[in-house]
Amino acid sequence: MLVGKNFDICIIRKSNVISGDDLKAMRKKAGLTQKQMADKLNITRETVSNYELGVGEPRISHFFKWLAYCKIDINPLMIQIRNISNKLTNQEDIKDKE
Repeated sequence: MLVGKNFDICIIRKSNVISGDDLKAMRKKAGLTQKQMADKLNITRETVSNYELGVGEPRISHFFKWLAYCKIDINPLMIQIRNISNKLTNQEDIKDKE
């Protein structure tokens, strides 16, 4: 889910950083239709719909462009990704020592 008036991003599930509902909320907040977002990403409107329904996940390039078109600050997301990476690295280090 998104929190804060600037849609700062937070992780609420282990597997999903941002859900399809979040993508839809960002797009709507930016005043874009599915067709407009699709045109910006060079994909079909149906693909945008699938992302928002959770049927598929956007490619990383589409994901970051989506955030940019919606004027989302990616710094909180990058911090969370770094934190997850550090936790995974620490877990691997612990397993290696066992």
